[in-house]
Amino acid sequence: MHVKMRTKGLRFKINGAILLASVIVALFAGSILYPVEINRRAARLEEIESLLKAVFLQKKEAIANEVFADQLLALQHTLRDIHRVHGVAQLSIYDLDGHVILATESGAPRHLAPQRMARLEDAALFHKTRIDGRSLAAYTTLIEVIGERVGYIAMYYDLSELERESILVAGFFLSMLLAVLAVMALFLNLLLTRAVIQPAGRLRDAIGKVRAGNLGEQVAIASTDEIGEMAADFNAMSKKLQEQHVALSDAVQTKESFAQKLAQSNRQLADLNTNLEARVETRTEELKRSYERLEQEMIERKRAYEEKSRLEEKLVRSQKMEALGMLAGGVAHDLNNVLSGIVSYPELLLLQLQADSPLRTPIKTIQESGQKAAAIVQDLLTLTRRGVINADVLDINKQIVEPYLQSPEYEKLMTAHPGVRIAVTLAEDLLPIKGSTIHLTKTLMNLVTNAAESIEDRGRITISTENRYTDLAFKNGDNVQEGEYAVLIVSDTGLGIAPEDLDRIFEPFYTRKKMGRSGTGLGMAVVWGTVQDHNGQINVQSRRGVGTTFEIFFPATREALSITDQAFSLAALAGQGEKILVVDDVPAQREITSSILEELGYRVATVPGGEAALAYLEKHSADLMILDMIMTPGMDGLETYRRILARHPDQKAVIASGFAENERVRAAQELGAGLYIRKPFTLEKIGRAVKMALGDPPPSAFPE
Repeated sequence: MHVKMRTKGLRFKINGAILLASVIVALFAGSILYPVEINRRAARLEEIESLLKAVFLQKKEAIANEVFADQLLALQHTLRDIHRVHGVAQLSIYDLDGHVILATESGAPRHLAPQRMARLEDAALFHKTRIDGRSLAAYTTLIEVIGERVGYIAMYYDLSELERESILVAGFFLSMLLAVLAVMALFLNLLLTRAVIQPAGRLRDAIGKVRAGNLGEQVAIASTDEIGEMAADFNAMSKKLQEQHVALSDAVQTKESFAQKLAQSNRQLADLNTNLEARVETRTEELKRSYERLEQEMIERKRAYEEKSRLEEKLVRSQKMEALGMLAGGVAHDLNNVLSGIVSYPELLLLQLQADSPLRTPIKTIQESGQKAAAIVQDLLTLTRRGVINADVLDINKQIVEPYLQSPEYEKLMTAHPGVRIAVTLAEDLLPIKGSTIHLTKTLMNLVTNAAESIEDRGRITISTENRYTDLAFKNGDNVQEGEYAVLIVSDTGLGIAPEDLDRIFEPFYTRKKMGRSGTGLGMAVVWGTVQDHNGQINVQSRRGVGTTFEIFFPATREALSITDQAFSLAALAGQGEKILVVDDVPAQREITSSILEELGYRVATVPGGEAALAYLEKHSADLMILDMIMTPGMDGLETYRRILARHPDQKAVIASGFAENERVRAAQELGAGLYIRKPFTLEKIGRAVKMALGDPPPSAFPE
């Protein structure tokens, strides 16, 4: 079956070659005949163009006059005369705008295209076109009378006869060509069948017999060409194969039995060896993967458990701090209003008393007590992490550590702990940071106080600073962003902190000391809040019986240091009789603020709320408003200031509150309000704020 398919393939290839040759001959003949036909058609079209041109020239003068005189009847007769010329199919006359005037056929174009009219300026146009399915030759030209154009004429010649001639000529040549090709193909097929296909078929049959096992088969081909040589080679090969087959059959029979047994034994041994190695290797790999998966799963479970525990502890701590912060914020607001009288009135009384008055000492005691209470309230606000942080550029060594070591608080602490020695090691090239001097000083004071109280008898506290570049992760799981830091370090040789207490030392009111003995229980919580507000981090290391080290990382800055504030005399803060409107819902607070401002030389008016302020400003004016942010009931400070600006766009204001700075305070400042001052007021604090808001600031920055 396979050999027969090859024979058919050979015949197919030969026929394909004949067909290809026929196609080549046809293309060659066509390449000769096609230009002849093209030239004939071109010559015929030139004759038609000459005919139409001659007809037009013959009737040109009559057509021009009739178009110019608008003699349509005469023009129609002229067109009919032209139409009688053999081959002229139809005619159309157009005006200068290209619209048809007269046409011999209804299917003629009703107007000439503008681009075609433009081309007629140079010469007549002759081209082929189709109208109503007929192939026509169109001759279009201008109609002129004494050099003046009066219209256009289009003459159409029927090309049907020319196309029929082309078809007849093409058919004749095609028929002749097909006949020649058919005769040539038949002759070549007969020749190649006798010379190639039949000898190849005999050779094919002989090969089939050898393949079937009939070795020694011979083929009879008498030709001396390549096929004859192939037949001779085949006969010799067939004979040699028969001889070799006989010899090999004898040798194979003697060795076949032994070879089969040996091969079978080798296969069995190889199969056994291969299976054993594969099974051992597979089992070993399975055990290895199982162990690795188990080990990885144990590591991931341990890591997940530790991460879950850390996040849960952090969430609980955050929720607790948030709840305490909300409570502390509300309490701080109320306490600041209450403390205003205790802090502000003593200052006014001391200004009015004689220097030798016996009342000065108790009044100063009242004032100091009020200031201490205000400091505790400030700790509560810091605990909420919503306290105001001045972004001053400062040097920790010169503006925090050194001033604290010379402060009365430090002297008092050393007097209470005579066995404690302080060692100070400050980096000379310490990088500056951005922060609040007051908050950072309180942080250092709390750390040193706790360190001193952890030393029972004698010991040492070390205060040091250094520059550090780090990206470490602390024990509490928080990462320090990579970069430059100024580090404040406070270490002691005290009792140390138990491991179970280490994670809770920053919680408010959590302490192992006796409550009421020292501080309020807020010291470390204030430290934590201040460090967070400064975008810093705390690293705590402690061992029982050895001591504790606090490392506080503050992001360093390359900006220049801020100018420090200087003290001012009362005269520097005095006013010039400017009118100030105090808006506060607490009567005592209005009275305190009014007394301070009058002492400074200002004229003062007071109102109890936002609605009253609006009513007052309808009839009076004020150079400045001191506006409380939280007023109940009624409008708060932000809404009051927004409504006042709607009626008095240039009204100046200072924002005041017993609470911490928040979004509404910042919104009021964006509207145009000046500084924000926190209650309780001091004469210097409110004096500076008013000066700056009125555009006459004292010679340094406003303090916190």
